[in-house]
Amino acid sequence: MTTEESAVTARLAAFCATLGYDDLDEATVEATTTAFVDTLGAAYAGTTTDAGARMLGYVETLGGDEATVIGGDGPALAHLAALANGTTAHALDVDDGHRGASAHPGSAVIPAALALGEKHDASGETLVTAIVAGYEAMVRTAVAVQTSHRERGFHATATTGCLGAGAAASRVLGLDETETAHALGLAGTQAGGLFEFMTKGSMAKRFHPGRAAMAGVIAAELAATGFDGPDTIIEGDDGFATAFSDEYDLSTFDGLGDPFAVTESYVKPYPCCRHIHGPIQAILAIRADGITPADVDRVEVQTYRSASYHDSAEIDNLLDAQMSIPYGVAVALATGEASLERFDPGHADRDDVARVLARTTVVATDEMEALYPETRPVRVVVETTDGRRIEREVAYPKGAAEAPLSNDELAAKFRDLTQETLSAADQDACFERLYALPACDSVRTLAAGL
Repeated sequence: MTTEESAVTARLAAFCATLGYDDLDEATVEATTTAFVDTLGAAYAGTTTDAGARMLGYVETLGGDEATVIGGDGPALAHLAALANGTTAHALDVDDGHRGASAHPGSAVIPAALALGEKHDASGETLVTAIVAGYEAMVRTAVAVQTSHRERGFHATATTGCLGAGAAASRVLGLDETETAHALGLAGTQAGGLFEFMTKGSMAKRFHPGRAAMAGVIAAELAATGFDGPDTIIEGDDGFATAFSDEYDLSTFDGLGDPFAVTESYVKPYPCCRHIHGPIQAILAIRADGITPADVDRVEVQTYRSASYHDSAEIDNLLDAQMSIPYGVAVALATGEASLERFDPGHADRDDVARVLARTTVVATDEMEALYPETRPVRVVVETTDGRRIEREVAYPKGAAEAPLSNDELAAKFRDLTQETLSAADQDACFERLYALPACDSVRTLAAGL
């Protein structure tokens, strides 16, 4: 291990502890604000789900008055508010993500920062800075261990989310470099989260970022009291990289903030796993050429290895639908939409959807693997009953940093996510209030309006 590799945690801690709002350019502040608005919109939507309702009910029984629980009947202790808001933010898989990390930073980092920001009445500038630090810690750790991390069965949102949340929480509390290193150590030692949820579509996936957010808050608050943690948690012989992957590259921590990871994250236009967005976009383009389910003899989705795991055609529940490339392709071709309503698993029984679902295969190719994660490539090939072959490729699905949503599209998504929980007037007012985060003097006042 080189000298630089042996000091990864310390370098990350120093970066997070000394990062200031003035270090952030306009694009970084804008990306962070977008992530904040998008994550809280996702949390509002998640409160209407079974998983969200059960988590809110659980947290309510524990009491507390430190931080707001979105959709709850009252506040909670900060770490429990982070747990609840992180869970609801991921409950419908509409939260943001990062391509190389293969993880959802917003739902782990932002609830932790918000909960402590409210508890300690931080400014909007402090919250923005903390979120940037959290994304940096989480994303760079995840990129360092992917794709080996995923292939060993770990969900990076849950595992690296602990480190991201710990970094964000430490920055809100104003911990120094040593304290932040201990907080990262305490956060990282709590890391866990397995992809076994894929087997039967359990609620565990929804719980993962909430659990990570809670771990980060607890870690930072303990570190603030002098409770120490391993300050080599990432690079140590028994640290995160070695324990959670067979292959890793800690050079991802070179040049921290260049660029800031939050500027490379994506915002989802469709309520499903990001690996499915490219196939949906491609099949919608094919549909626009006049192809219908009745025309389909065979659909082949050529993609990269991590995405190819999402090949199940058995759809019994919402998570099955959201994690299935064949289902996403089938419902999009049949209906021309990939809205939240279209991921109701009942659509799998429609004749037109079932026809395409049964004829769709997913294959990993060397060509696509070589392009990932610099792009998120996919080629969809449709062979028709009359012998035609139609292909469409997507490199950067809509919502990526290379193909961002406009402000109008972000506002439209926020309204769609909050339509069941806020009135039309409240939707617009809430969006504007959240979007003004950098100018906010009091996170406590901002959170009180949620």
